[in-house]
Amino acid sequence: MENANTLNWSKFLMLAVVCSFLGALTTALLIFLPSAEALTFESRVALYQNKLYLTKLWILFFHPQFNLVASLGIVVLLFRKYPLQIIPGTLFMLVWFYSEVSQQAFLIDALNQMWRPGYSQATDESTQNIYSTLIHGATGISDSKYFLVLYSFGLGCLLYGLAFVQELKLAKWIGISLTFIGILSLSSFLRYYLNMEFLSPYVNWTYTWIYPYLQPIVRIGIGVWIFKKI
Repeated sequence: MENANTLNWSKFLMLAVVCSFLGALTTALLIFLPSAEALTFESRVALYQNKLYLTKLWILFFHPQFNLVASLGIVVLLFRKYPLQIIPGTLFMLVWFYSEVSQQAFLIDALNQMWRPGYSQATDESTQNIYSTLIHGATGISDSKYFLVLYSFGLGCLLYGLAFVQELKLAKWIGISLTFIGILSLSSFLRYYLNMEFLSPYVNWTYTWIYPYLQPIVRIGIGVWIFKKI
């Protein structure tokens, strides 16, 4: 019976490895794929027909799902040693996961399958005005979810990082990187939502020159670390 349980946990950890690598891939795609340009209201409305824009929304929908499974692999391996960091860290990761998945579901479904097409196909000004109001309001709804994404992802990464840094070799490197990413995310939260604009030059520079390369590498590192633990 014990051997069967060990085999089942090993299978789950292997799934976490695969998901961590897929998380690295989706992270790289989201960072390096070009974004669709839409400078006017009418061009933003037309985005529901833009394949590149919609593809990135779907990648963003699956991205946190892969990374949540990878995070659960970390939980399996570390929560007994570092419950003070791993348990609340996992809570924040779950908040991040649900916030980002629900944000993308809202943008894919309500905004781009209902409201934007409705505006484009409206035959009278009254109906068009209703959809215009909904489309403008979507920005606030989406940003409210992003509020939770930045906050919970930052705290989750920071807490996981504080657990990893107590380990050795690759795990310590992962811990330092996750701590850095967590502080960066929380700094971005502070500058956006608490008006700490003095942080913006540092955050913008880091997001431009460090984060795009560090984040996929960290996710690959997590996958390698879990694989070595199987």
